[in-house]
Amino acid sequence: MPVLMCLWNRRGRFTQILHKLDGQDFAPGVELFLWNNNRADHQAYLDELAAFTAKGALRGVSIVKSPYNLGSIARFYWARKLVVSGRIGPVIVIDDDEDFTSDFIATCAATYEPRTVSAWWAFVVGGAYYDRVASDIGGRVDHIGPGGMVCNLDLFRDRRFFTELPQKYWFLDDLWLTYFARRQGFTLAKLPVDIEFVLPETNQHHVLGELKHEFYNYLYLPEAA
Repeated sequence: MPVLMCLWNRRGRFTQILHKLDGQDFAPGVELFLWNNNRADHQAYLDELAAFTAKGALRGVSIVKSPYNLGSIARFYWARKLVVSGRIGPVIVIDDDEDFTSDFIATCAATYEPRTVSAWWAFVVGGAYYDRVASDIGGRVDHIGPGGMVCNLDLFRDRRFFTELPQKYWFLDDLWLTYFARRQGFTLAKLPVDIEFVLPETNQHHVLGELKHEFYNYLYLPEAA
């Protein structure tokens, strides 16, 4: 049974996501591990969870209250905790601003390869971060985002995933995950799923654009950083 990681920052979507996961067409089921970056809302999430009754694919939900906003990479602390405790196999990652279809988990499970990171947000990149085009399924992938992906939990066993990321770029987990996975010899692939963004006005990419460009250069073009 795969595990599912989600980062949580937004009120108003929690119960909806629980229903979407419980309604997945995937008989083995899925366990949900949430990292809540907004501690002020934590009791509200616990209340919603207590009021929810799973009747389908959702087998269990665990939620951590962060002491402060650790950014997107925080959910991968869950992944490391699980893998060092002996869990193996696929981890599926979603964001709280994404809608997905009822076959999402089944597609992730069927697509999973131990040495591949398969992601819906997948691009071919030219000479700069924003010099890119969307990847085709089965085609070249140079950059992925974790919202809507499946990979091996073992990728997060290595402490360097957390210790070598400069604090300045802590919120740019897409660039760091891409770079680290490739450095560790993982293949990147386009995940054949349909996902739609909701609440686009709250997406943090609106304020991180220039920093993403800077971090890309730091990783791949140090002479230009």
